[in-house]
Amino acid sequence: MSEKTIFTQLSRRQLGKAVFGLSAATLALSACGGGGGGGTADPSKPLQLVLSGDTNQGGAFAAAAKKYKEATGITIEVVDVPTADITTKLKNAATANDLPALARVTGLDPLWAPQLQDLTDIAKNRKIDENFLQEAPDGTIPAIPSDLTAVGLFVNKSLFDKAGVAFPTEIANAWTWDEFVAAVNQVREKAGAKYGVVMDRSGHRLRAMMYQFGSTAFPKEGDKYAADDKAVETLEYFQKINDDKTMPKSVWLSGEDGNAMFKSGQVAAYYSGSWQVADFNKNIKDFEWMSVPLPKQPLNATNLGGGFMVAFKDTGQDEEAKKFIDWFYDDANYTEFAKQGGYLAPKDLKVEYPFQQAAFELYQQQIAENEGKGENPIRRVVAEAYATTPFSGDPLREETVKMLGGSQDAKTTVDNIVKLYNGG
Repeated sequence: MSEKTIFTQLSRRQLGKAVFGLSAATLALSACGGGGGGGTADPSKPLQLVLSGDTNQGGAFAAAAKKYKEATGITIEVVDVPTADITTKLKNAATANDLPALARVTGLDPLWAPQLQDLTDIAKNRKIDENFLQEAPDGTIPAIPSDLTAVGLFVNKSLFDKAGVAFPTEIANAWTWDEFVAAVNQVREKAGAKYGVVMDRSGHRLRAMMYQFGSTAFPKEGDKYAADDKAVETLEYFQKINDDKTMPKSVWLSGEDGNAMFKSGQVAAYYSGSWQVADFNKNIKDFEWMSVPLPKQPLNATNLGGGFMVAFKDTGQDEEAKKFIDWFYDDANYTEFAKQGGYLAPKDLKVEYPFQQAAFELYQQQIAENEGKGENPIRRVVAEAYATTPFSGDPLREETVKMLGGSQDAKTTVDNIVKLYNGG
């Protein structure tokens, strides 16, 4: 988890192509404009913070913005847009020279990554864990994790109890994938569950499974991405449990919502992540659920993710944007934010959550004891935005869908994934 990703600067020619590809006809994110160009900040003008999903996390960012207004008199306007739209909206805003002052994003885009402010001083002064910081080619730190997430596993405890099937509660006693699959199928047969397990339709989740099988899951070796036999083995196993009705094919092949399936009570287990804890705590009323250790085969491994706080250059509010980020990462302010939204901290900070403390502690332990052999996923996200040949989409997910649809085998799937990562 500590390797340093090597990457090179995005060329001007590539950046020009990206801008041209959007075309002048695309609509700008006028609601998110920070003013365009430099200048002195107008204290009466709100700083816009563009993000997705704050309402799902209890409005933690909105609460932080309210507290900041009370402390400083400066308004942070939280613009919460649908997850599916934020990438396009920020691209359009960049094209129109109308970027917001601030954003919380789950990935950096090659189009606007060169327009990010340097947050190095904030990262160091606020003691952000260096394992989660990645420099840009010019030596700056363009993004700080706003929060950490980790892939994890949930069980419908009521169904397991009804079936009389045990499950581990400690990582030291984690089940293997073979034991896990056998257990959920017992629950399916004995307690009337419709499915044994559902996994989000995401390469991020599948990559964690690859780490558990001992794969490095497509790291960059030199200037090229690479694969290994364990990645093929993982996909063969994943295909098998999709084909034998342990898992519903509808999630990966047609996009059925795994979250909704689990909350309906018809699935024994859900392979998703820490971001679900707040939602389940609030919205699952008809059965008992628990966070439990991930399966291993043979490694105890998860995959990290989360959001990044960024501030854009030349908005006319540059300094005020950095002041808010600095305030946000103050220990007391961040602790309050993490407690409200159910977030894991990107620095050494003890958080006493008002709900599901055991679940959050399990996730923290899963991260601390991660045996995955792959690259640091937080650093990788930032590095890929500056790669010489940036790729689009989610090649791991897209090629796996083809495999599950029967058009290619696992080896071909892995070969295609590597090709796409390398710009093929």
